[in-house]
Amino acid sequence: MLTVACNKSEEPFIKPVEGGTPQTPVATDEDNPPAEGSDTGNAQGNLDDITTGFESLSALYGYQGAQIAITRNGKLIYLESFGKADIESNIGVDETSLFRIASISKPITLLAISKLVAENKLDLDATVFGPNSILGTEYGTPPYEAGEENITVSHLIEHRAGFTDEPIDIMFDDISLTQNDLIGKVLDERSLVYSPGEKYEYSNFGYSLLGRIIEKVTEQPYEEYVKDAILVPMGISDMNIGGNTKEEAFENEVSYYSNWMSPYELNVSRMDSHGGWISSAKSMALLAVHTDVNTSVVDFLPPDAGVSYLRFGTWSHDGALPGTTAVMNVGHPISYVVLLNKGEANFTATIQNIREFMNSKISNRTDWPTENLFDTQ
Repeated sequence: MLTVACNKSEEPFIKPVEGGTPQTPVATDEDNPPAEGSDTGNAQGNLDDITTGFESLSALYGYQGAQIAITRNGKLIYLESFGKADIESNIGVDETSLFRIASISKPITLLAISKLVAENKLDLDATVFGPNSILGTEYGTPPYEAGEENITVSHLIEHRAGFTDEPIDIMFDDISLTQNDLIGKVLDERSLVYSPGEKYEYSNFGYSLLGRIIEKVTEQPYEEYVKDAILVPMGISDMNIGGNTKEEAFENEVSYYSNWMSPYELNVSRMDSHGGWISSAKSMALLAVHTDVNTSVVDFLPPDAGVSYLRFGTWSHDGALPGTTAVMNVGHPISYVVLLNKGEANFTATIQNIREFMNSKISNRTDWPTENLFDTQ
């Protein structure tokens, strides 16, 4: 059995256990490290220790390929590629390589929700299922349980709708099922374990529903709306919802490696709004500087328009699938993203190792480059 869940820093998350059930939630507190210091004229050299240090970390833990991007005060000050995009073909990772970002797809979905709320096209207190709701009765077989008809958009955002991953995370169920069939299966066959709003329970399914809400409100496919309304205005053109098989990979997309289970036996495209995006680290860095509530780069959303953790401009989110590990930290003055094309069942340890490494390299550093790699690459 596969159970995968990743976290944003404010909330606990569920450890995955292969062949078992989720364990006790583990509280996390990944804060932005202090990053004082002055800019210097040294464009790249004084960050060489990050490159050599991560090369050592990769050798120690057997990472295959990776990208790292770091921004400071709205500038891209570090962009580096490591290892192999495809081992069999001996292709190295470069700055154009694309990686699955898994659950870091969720903040992208939340940006779309935030935009619709800011435009008064969506009410966070609107109900999701049942009469006079956003999705009405188009999924499953009505009548719905009373609790299901009380679920609001806000409950889905905050992982408090009452869904659980018992007996398994439904998003990793039969990969032949369509998204509509999967939603109907939950509504018809599973009861809410908690009343909406009662308890936090990380839910990929809840963010899958947010994608359907975006489609209903905008009358556009989820991917199309996000590209047109969110990504293109930020200058991002290389992000897509990923395919499932190696044959469906995009140009420049890396190959994925895992001893956990095959990365190509997942329905990634069905994960769209909770875990389906692929991206380069540079594009994720662009997304970071447009969401960090920092005036050096105009934010995508007006002040205080972000929903949930996006309104603070300081947030972090991780992502993991077989063959994928992704770490993102957004704040001021520093943001960073690390993408790997390897992901194993012990991904929580990998994420911790990466965060500890990045924070150690950023904290208390006194000299920073001045060159903006957004302009030169």
